[in-house]
Amino acid sequence: MSGHAVENAAPVAKQQSSLELKLLIESSPRDPPQEIVLRGDGCCAGIGRGLDNEVKLTGSGVSGKHCQLILRRRGHDAILHVKDMSRNGTGVRHVRAAASDRPWKELGNGDEEVLHHRTQLLLPMKQKEKGADCRTQITIVFVLPDSYDPWTETGRWQYQEKLGEGGLASVYRARDMTGGLGDVAVKVSKFKNLPQVSNQNRHIYALHREARWSMQRLHSPFDPRYQAEGAALFARYLEDHTGVAPHGPDNFDEFREKFETPRFAWNEYCFEPRLSKEPYVVMELVNARLLQSVIEGTPPLDLEEKRQIVRQCIEALVYMSRFNAIHRDFRGCNMFLQ
Repeated sequence: MSGHAVENAAPVAKQQSSLELKLLIESSPRDPPQEIVLRGDGCCAGIGRGLDNEVKLTGSGVSGKHCQLILRRRGHDAILHVKDMSRNGTGVRHVRAAASDRPWKELGNGDEEVLHHRTQLLLPMKQKEKGADCRTQITIVFVLPDSYDPWTETGRWQYQEKLGEGGLASVYRARDMTGGLGDVAVKVSKFKNLPQVSNQNRHIYALHREARWSMQRLHSPFDPRYQAEGAALFARYLEDHTGVAPHGPDNFDEFREKFETPRFAWNEYCFEPRLSKEPYVVMELVNARLLQSVIEGTPPLDLEEKRQIVRQCIEALVYMSRFNAIHRDFRGCNMFLQ
């Protein structure tokens, strides 16, 4: 697998996660993908026939500098854009559109589009000549934590499409290629490459605590408050890969007391050993629709359906109360209807 690193030498604020995005460019099932690493806000990688491009293509109709991949920071997010720089366009198709074989979106010179994991690009968009289609299709693959590499048979998770995201993490559908979990949901923190002392480490702790609430409390038959009916109302967490666990007592209550006391100073505490470079947790995959989208969609819910939903919401809150816990984000965008 060939690789290329591109850097923009902009300073990174102390205690802030560095902006970095690793990509694989897949252009042929017969050849291993090319790795590209973009570092820094505004960092670019060229795609085209010219020798100065990071991704060099030889297909008919591909311009010397056909398009650019551009990394930008938006809040805590690393956002990847593609910008067309050609005369005959660049086609873009995201993973769900590709799965249903929907048409390509055409970008003209100067147009940009945000790219996601497994977005496809078509270069050029327009064919110059009739006959065989000689255009080049490439797939942009984000290198996510412990991702499975079929060429070296290393890694574990075969990531598919993004299922959703919030301010602190993104959730992907994935398949366990080396273990026995099958299809799962992997929740990947947006806070990566943090220094050992950082106020932002509290977000990694919050992700760890979220998983531990499930594994050691809500879904643990060893807890005397456990009830199978109540536990079934919550998505089950399966694994924690945040690196937080070694930094406190085995007892969950004592662990929380250490990190949640008002006197705890996140901007002074040193995590040694350091937390995971790319923290994530693994959950069961819930094949369902968001309650919010059901409420906003058609046909509308009838009275009996609404009653059932409210009843289950109350049962979920009552079950949490057995653990003296309060859900601080109990709303339709975090609930699923099966």
